[in-house]
Amino acid sequence: MKVYVMRHGTTDWNEARRLQGNSNTSLNQKGIAITKRASEAMKDIPFTHIYSSPLGRAFETAEIIRRDRDIPIIKDDRLTEVGFGIDEGVTIEERTPGCKVFFEDPPSYVPAEGAESFESLIARTGDFIKSVIIPLSVKEPGATVFISGHGAMNKALALNFLKRDLKDFWAGAWQTNCSTAIYSVNGEDIKLLKDGVRFAESGAGKGAPSPKQDLF
Repeated sequence: MKVYVMRHGTTDWNEARRLQGNSNTSLNQKGIAITKRASEAMKDIPFTHIYSSPLGRAFETAEIIRRDRDIPIIKDDRLTEVGFGIDEGVTIEERTPGCKVFFEDPPSYVPAEGAESFESLIARTGDFIKSVIIPLSVKEPGATVFISGHGAMNKALALNFLKRDLKDFWAGAWQTNCSTAIYSVNGEDIKLLKDGVRFAESGAGKGAPSPKQDLF
C-alpha cells in the first residue's frame, strides 16, 4: 500500500510567519492556487482513501486534491497539528524562549501554558497508524492513501513510520506548503519512498530544505 502525506497549502498566517498550531485557519488565494497545481499533477494517482486533519486549511487541501474522485474525506482528530498554547498566533520573533527549543532541541522541549508535548503528539499519531494505516495495508494491500496534514504532525507520522528517536524528529526534507512524503506500508514493514516531493512545481522533484519557521 502507498501512503502520500501532504502538508496543507499556504495560509495568511504562513505568509505572516505566525505559529498556527491547532488554530483553525484557512487557505488563502496563494494556497488555493498551489494546491490546485498539485491536484492537477496528482490527478492520475489512484487514491482509494483520504484522511485529513479536521482543521480548515488541511481539509480544504484534501478537498482540492480529491478532485472528482468518489471518495469520502475522513476527518481524524489525531491528525490535528500540535498546539502551541500561549504561542498560538504569535510571530517567530514574538514566541517564548521555550517554543524556540521545540524546533531546535526536541528532547529538551517543555510545553508552554496550554501547549501540547511531543510525547502526546507522537502518541496520537502513532495510534492513528496502528489503528488505521497498518490494518488497512493488510486488508487492502493495493490501496493508495492520501493524508492531508501539517508540518509537525506530518513529522510525527514520519517518526512513527520510520521508528526514529525524538532527537531526530526534524530529520528529512522540510515540508513546504503542499510538499509530500510518500511511503510504502505492508503491515509493520514501512519504508520512505520519496521525501519533500513538490507536486505543485514543475517536475515534481525532491524539495530542498526550507527554514523551520516556514512550517506552521
